Amino acid sequence: MKVIVLSALKTSTGNCSSAQRISNYLLEEGIESQLTDQDAFISPLEFNRHVVQTAADCVLAIHAYRSGKLLLECPVPYSIVFGGTDVNEHHKIHDKLVTMTMAVSKARFLVSFSKPMHDQALALWPDIGDKLYTLPQGVVTSPSSRFDFHQHLHVACGIPKHSSVFLLVAGLRPVKDPLYLVNKFSEWHMEHGNVYLVIIGPELDQQLSEKVKAIVKRLPGVEVLDPLSQSDCHRAMQECTAVVNSSLSEGMPAAILEAMDLCVPVIARNIPGNRTLITHRQTGLLYDTPEEFINLAEDLLTSPGQHAAITRQAKEFVDAHHSPQSERTTYVSLVKRMASEPG
Repeated sequence: MKVIVLSALKTSTGNCSSAQRISNYLLEEGIESQLTDQDAFISPLEFNRHVVQTAADCVLAIHAYRSGKLLLECPVPYSIVFGGTDVNEHHKIHDKLVTMTMAVSKARFLVSFSKPMHDQALALWPDIGDKLYTLPQGVVTSPSSRFDFHQHLHVACGIPKHSSVFLLVAGLRPVKDPLYLVNKFSEWHMEHGNVYLVIIGPELDQQLSEKVKAIVKRLPGVEVLDPLSQSDCHRAMQECTAVVNSSLSEGMPAAILEAMDLCVPVIARNIPGNRTLITHRQTGLLYDTPEEFINLAEDLLTSPGQHAAITRQAKEFVDAHHSPQSERTTYVSLVKRMASEPG
């Protein structure tokens, strides 16, 4: 059996992380899995030629729009894993909704990560219930034993080695809202010089990336750095004070799951996708405004007991609800069923 796992493969993105994890599950089961970058194709026809040339039995695609637009005439069975921005954002644009509707209608199976994603997908496409699965993402972390994050920060931007670093891991694109906290955080840094906000992630929107760099350049206490490898990023999480999320919407944010698995506290924006993982003051901290973020960050710095309780409960939560073994079993089963059905 041969499966194409189709996704955006831009490093340091959630969809890429999911695609790599799922592909590894299939390979471990003896299923030939080809990770394929959706950006390598300019049309469905070109992708179809690739499917035929590789003799693939089926396609497992991530993101109903970005991958879905290549699947409209796919010659083999395919299934779609919703990415987050597809059901949360892209449906607001008519042409993208039309494309996703066609792709979703022909999919053999559909996978959402959480109940909010499941409910939103059903609201958009009420007739998909019999092929829609809710499967929480598994979490796998692999922190580097050689990477020194504080040394990296000191060399890259002069941050003193014993600073309290709040780490925002996110691609620079509008939905991640990377500038949401920067002004208020810089004010906090000017009062307490040992706190820093570090933004790490790929430039996924050129216009926004340039804006972020220009604004951050004049804000003391805020830095933007190039993305790290996954293992170095996991090590950076371990060495930071807290992992930060400032997104306008999320599917199931990988960075939050990874931080929770690594026993690092998370301070996340109070949005539905984040609330699927975080119960306030139990498995993490949720904020509604930049001012509230600063208050919660200050509390975290001065309350070791809160830090210990949150990280313990977060680790227990991911162990119980985000098992890679469960995720692996389900994807392998879906792929085998899909490949065994007639085209």
